[in-house]
Amino acid sequence: MPDRQKVALRRTWPQRLVVLATLVVIVSAVASAETVNYVEELWEEYEPVQIPNTVQYGRELLRTDTEPGEPVNFLVVGTDSSIGAQPSAGADGAGGVASGGRALADVIMLVRLDPAAKSAWVLSIPRDLWAEIPGAQDHKINSALLIGGAPLLIDTVRSMFAVEINHYVEMDFAAFEQVVDTLGGVPVWFPHPVRDRRLAFYIETPGCHVLDGEQALHYVRSRNYTEFIDGRWRVTGGDDFSRIARQQDFMVLALDRAISRGARNPTTIVGMINAGAAFVAFDEDLTLGELVSLAQDFSDFSADNLQRESLEVYTLFWPDGRYKGEAAYTRANESVLDVFRGVTDSASPSEVSLRVAGFNEFKRADAAAALAGEGFRVVESLASTAIPETVVMHGPDHADAAMTVARYLDPVPYVVADTDVEGVVVVLGADYRGVLFLAQEPTSVVRERVEARGRPPVVPDPAADFGPATSNAAARAASGVGGEGVAVTLGSSAVGGAVDTGALAVTWTGFDGAFVAAQSSEADPVPRAIQGRPPAGESCG
Repeated sequence: MPDRQKVALRRTWPQRLVVLATLVVIVSAVASAETVNYVEELWEEYEPVQIPNTVQYGRELLRTDTEPGEPVNFLVVGTDSSIGAQPSAGADGAGGVASGGRALADVIMLVRLDPAAKSAWVLSIPRDLWAEIPGAQDHKINSALLIGGAPLLIDTVRSMFAVEINHYVEMDFAAFEQVVDTLGGVPVWFPHPVRDRRLAFYIETPGCHVLDGEQALHYVRSRNYTEFIDGRWRVTGGDDFSRIARQQDFMVLALDRAISRGARNPTTIVGMINAGAAFVAFDEDLTLGELVSLAQDFSDFSADNLQRESLEVYTLFWPDGRYKGEAAYTRANESVLDVFRGVTDSASPSEVSLRVAGFNEFKRADAAAALAGEGFRVVESLASTAIPETVVMHGPDHADAAMTVARYLDPVPYVVADTDVEGVVVVLGADYRGVLFLAQEPTSVVRERVEARGRPPVVPDPAADFGPATSNAAARAASGVGGEGVAVTLGSSAVGGAVDTGALAVTWTGFDGAFVAAQSSEADPVPRAIQGRPPAGESCG
C-alpha cells in the first residue's frame, strides 16, 4: 500500500485540541486590522475542499447562506499527521489535506458559534461511533471520510444527528507543536512535580511552567500522569476520565493564550496563521469576511465560557467478544444535540423558581419535593381548586422556564401564557402521575406535544383558583426569590411533614400544605477549577 494511504488508527486528544485552537486562532487573528492584508494574502493561497452541494446527493450538504449574527455550525475534522500527506495539486485541500477519501477522520467535532448570545459550544464525536453511512455499509463514523471524502462524512453527521452544518474545516495535526510554539508556549501551573517516563515528560519543580510544543504534546497525551505528593510518586492521571479533564482544561489554557496574543501582537498572529496554513482546508464558501465578522462578534469572548460537550455512549462487541465500536444513547444525548440544532432550553432547572399549587395536598407535596430534587427552586405551595388536567401557566418572558418545567412532568402538561401570572405557575390536575427523574423528552419533542394539545378544557384563574402571586410572601422571602417564580398546582389529600431534597430543604405544615420555609441548604455549585490555572494570589505566564 502506498505510504499516502497508510492510516494510523490511534487517536490523540492533542489532535482534538489543535483543531479548535487553530480555528480560534485564525478567527481572532483576522480581527486585527493590522493583519488583514497578511491574512488576505494567505487566504488566497488556500485551496478549499470541494463540497458538491447538489451533485450526487440531490440536496445541499452545507447551508452557507447564513445571515450576519446568525448561529453557525462548523464540522471540524482532523486527520492523523502520520498518514504522510504531502502537498499536491488537484483534488487535495491546502497542504495536501486528504479530502477525497484517502484518510480516516481521526477527530470529528461540531463547533457552534452564536454571535448574538456570545456563546460557543464544542461537541466531540467519537471516531469509533457506529454509524449508518449513506450509500455504504454500517461502520465506524471515521471511515466515512475514507470511503467518500468530506461530502460523505458531512452527510453522515447530518443524517445521524439531524443537525445542520454550515461550514467544513479539515486539518492535519502535525501543526500542534508549531501552533503551541508560535504562541510562545502555553503557561501551566503544576502544584507538584510531575513525570511520565513513557513519554520522557518531566516537570521537576512545582509552580508555573511555560510548556513548548513538544512538552504540551506529552502533557495532554500522558496516560501515566504521575505526581510527587507527600514524598511519594502517585499516579493521578492513569484513567481516561482524568486524562480527558486535563486535556479539556489545556484547551482553555491554550485558547486563553491564543486570544491574548491575538489581541495584542499582530506579528505573533501572522506567525500563528503561517504555522497552521499548510495544514488547514476550508469549504469553498467560507469567506474571509465571515471570519472577520465572527472575530468582531467574539472579540471579548472568554475561553472560560467555551462549553465543552460530549456524547453519552456505550460499547458494542462482536458476537465473538471483539471490540466493535461505540453507540450513542438516543434520549440521553438529545438535550446536547438540541444545542446544535438551535432548539435548546434557555433555562436549566437550577435557573427556574417555581410555586406549586393543587387541590390534592399529597400530590402537591410530592411534586414540590421531586421538582426540588431535580434542581428547581420551589418557593411556595398553594392550595387550589381541582382541575382535570395539569396546566403550566407563565407570565411574560417566562415561556422558556415553563417549557423546562413541562419536560419533567408526567404526563406532558398544557402550557398557557397569562399576563396575570407572575413568573411561572404549574397547576397540577387529576391526571398528574409524577415528576420524571430520568429520560426526560428533549425540548423539541415536548414543545411539539405541547403545541399539539392546544388549549386546555379548563384554564385556571390565577386570582380565584390558586391565589395571587404575592401570597405566602414568607416562603418567597426565605427562598430569596422575591415575587418571580413558578407555581405548580397539584391535586389534594394530605399530611404535613418535611423533606430534605439535598439542594432544597422544604418543610410544610397544615392541611393546605403551605410552605413555611423554603431555602437552599447548600450553595450554588462552584464551577470546576481549571487544572493548570494558578491558585489565588499567584500568576502564571
